[in-house]
Amino acid sequence: MTPFRTTRVAGTTLALSLLIGITACSPSPGEPMDTSTGAASAAENQRDAQAIREDFYASITDVTTAIGGQWEYLDGVPYSPQDRESFAPKACASGPQDARQLLLMVTSGPSTDGPAAIERMQKLLEDRGMEITGYIPGKTKRAASAIDAQSPNGAFVSYRTNDLRTNIRFGSECSSHPSMLTDVD
Repeated sequence: MTPFRTTRVAGTTLALSLLIGITACSPSPGEPMDTSTGAASAAENQRDAQAIREDFYASITDVTTAIGGQWEYLDGVPYSPQDRESFAPKACASGPQDARQLLLMVTSGPSTDGPAAIERMQKLLEDRGMEITGYIPGKTKRAASAIDAQSPNGAFVSYRTNDLRTNIRFGSECSSHPSMLTDVD
């Protein structure tokens, strides 16, 4: 009886050791490791804050110009492609734990046809290579219409419109560069 018990304890100990080893290497228990991310994605997200800010403003200008309208910051000051707002980078929702991004929201007047505006925005975002992550077409002019899209680098666009006003929230790409740890002036 003793040999069986020792073998059983040794087998249980070995199985537990293997389980702990596998869990420590996995992103979360039960989830397989994805070898295409990890070190490669961290290396790709090392752009400095100034370069990200320039591309961020170019992206905002491309989108707002393509859909038209008069755009303002939340404080009512008109948006201008020449502005270079000071940013305090925020933690990215996904990606490496130390990755940060720039965030900005602009507003505009009401949409006369939210469902049509969302269809135009969907095409624009897909043409830019973004993946649509949320879509609410709205059924009437009054009902809110919304679309969310994200790029693999963490950049996102979140567009909301109805017959009262239109908002677009932009997020830049995520970066772990040390310059993203301080305000970007």
